[in-house]
Amino acid sequence: MIYLVMGITGAVVPVIVEDLVRKDPDAGFYFALRRDPAGTSIGERFAAVVATLELDPEERDRLRTRSRLVEIDIAREGLGIEPGLRAELVARVDAILHGAADVRFDQPYATIRVPNVGFAEQVYALFDELRARRDALRAEPPTLYYLSTAYAYGRHPDTIPEDYPDFRPGPPDNTYAGTKAEAKQFLLDRIRRLDAPILIIEPTIIGGRSATGRTRAYHLHYLLLMLGYLGKLPSLCSPRHTLDIVPVDWVAAVISDVMTRRQLRQGVLRLAAGADAITVRELHDTAYAWYGANDVVPGHVIPRIRFVPAWSLPALVALAKHGFQVLHAIGRRPGHRKRVKQLALLEGYLPYLVGRKRFDNERSTELILRHTGCGRAPLLQDVLDRDGRVVRQGYLDKVLADTLATGWGGLVDFGRVRNANRDPVCRGSPPA
Repeated sequence: MIYLVMGITGAVVPVIVEDLVRKDPDAGFYFALRRDPAGTSIGERFAAVVATLELDPEERDRLRTRSRLVEIDIAREGLGIEPGLRAELVARVDAILHGAADVRFDQPYATIRVPNVGFAEQVYALFDELRARRDALRAEPPTLYYLSTAYAYGRHPDTIPEDYPDFRPGPPDNTYAGTKAEAKQFLLDRIRRLDAPILIIEPTIIGGRSATGRTRAYHLHYLLLMLGYLGKLPSLCSPRHTLDIVPVDWVAAVISDVMTRRQLRQGVLRLAAGADAITVRELHDTAYAWYGANDVVPGHVIPRIRFVPAWSLPALVALAKHGFQVLHAIGRRPGHRKRVKQLALLEGYLPYLVGRKRFDNERSTELILRHTGCGRAPLLQDVLDRDGRVVRQGYLDKVLADTLATGWGGLVDFGRVRNANRDPVCRGSPPA
């Protein structure tokens, strides 16, 4: 099968491609890429990604020889694809995987709409050309697989339902969630009106691999773990609320099975832990104990985080951000501007903690069990067996080990932590 893939430089799509290479021996690929802001060519970007894939040398060579790169410009009509190459795509592609998006939570709507909504509209226009050609030839229609997010539902007072073919989102948590909801509405309209073979896939929060704990992106819960480890997160709230985290290798396995088996080709598929999602309290307690026992910085004291009322944490973050904005306006110090950006990003994350997020996933679980070789999502936390005994899964331990092994992907300088630890003034207070 021939795949057109958007998002190979992201965190999830490369893992899906690894699986497609293994599961589909006849796979051929077109990879749509654009130059990065530094002007790096698409060839260089693709080579850098391929070098990081968890493939053996033979699989990596097969991917290289069976791939062709397509340079795109999402701001141009037709994605700026050269007409001859676009005609080739229309003639050859069997399935489109659109997994590209701007996942920043602190961007203005006008900025993030282009990559998250406009891009999806452009991809659909290309898919429509593929479909029209297949209809004319009376050939098997292509499928568009669109990687959305369960958090497109925004603020929801109760358990968030699986309501396909309807979609009734609440107010968005941030501009990212709002634009993903807009793109989903656009594609659902094409399914309803035109019976288009589109499968919208909506994972919840994607974490590291269940097998190794490794991740390509240290976002969301990783940021909270990092701030807690550094002693820069004195407060949390909503300890009974859940963070619905699913491992990236399970997400990729489900999606690649769906794509290669081609039985499930229309609708919405939610990839979630559902009622089994980990609570904020359990994540905090497990991480606090694990970092205390396995810290790579001798003598480093990690302050215990205190739980406060739900309304107070957003207020404290907003107050701190305003304070640093004032300091930056007065002194123009880069450090103050950096802190403002960090707090703005944390503001974007807060609704995932403060707002109650529990996802219904029973219908999707049924579909996963029926149409893939995968079971339910591996849980971040340990589980109890039928006799009430703890079954150690070790997934969370692997995730935590990866954060220390990599310094949160290079975000934490352990040398600076050691130096700060030598100064008693800089030390955190001992745990209560």
